[in-house]
Amino acid sequence: MTGQALFPGMPDEGLAFLEDLEERNTREFFDAHRQVFREQVQAPFAALVEAAAGRLRRSVPGLGQPKVHRIYRDLRFRKDKTPYNTSMSGWVAHPAAAPGRIQGSYYVNVGPAGMYAAGGLYHPERPELERLRAAVADPDAGGELARILRRAAGRGLERWLDPLQRVPRPYPADHPMAELLRARSLTLHRRHERGPWLLTAELLDRLLGDWRALVPLNRWLADLPEE
Repeated sequence: MTGQALFPGMPDEGLAFLEDLEERNTREFFDAHRQVFREQVQAPFAALVEAAAGRLRRSVPGLGQPKVHRIYRDLRFRKDKTPYNTSMSGWVAHPAAAPGRIQGSYYVNVGPAGMYAAGGLYHPERPELERLRAAVADPDAGGELARILRRAAGRGLERWLDPLQRVPRPYPADHPMAELLRARSLTLHRRHERGPWLLTAELLDRLLGDWRALVPLNRWLADLPEE
């Protein structure tokens, strides 16, 4: 089945609404255009995430159910009190290999600027981070990860690690995997600048291509041994 049969693209009217929302980010403007948001932004974006997850599930059995984030911003602890996001985002969880194993994810954001796809492990809790570091330091598991990251780079994905300034203890500062040992996240991402493709089925094809390129990393994470 082709992308065209599943998802025809984001409507131009929906992207125009999000652009206007950037300039008039108020409850009055949003309420006056709520139907446009629901029909031209929310529904098409949800269809995109559902379509991408459905096609990815053919090669990743057990993939989680897609989640679409709300348009409303969380204003707690923020100086910027504008009430709405001006793009749509969603994600789906990679299946854990067993209870207690690490779960990676697949993420997407679409808006007037284009499309952003990402995935992997974002700011895990300390126990998961320690397991990740132990795997990175292991010659076999760390070597496999390095190969996965090189192949992902060849497919246009960049790594985002949010690294510490120093290699954490007990690992030596000159460890051959020092860069990855400093990571506080292990993610890959790609940004697609806005173009005519955003209004067509090519949007789904681009997203699915990036999510498929993320599968090896998420499988590596899911296979990490428990503590």
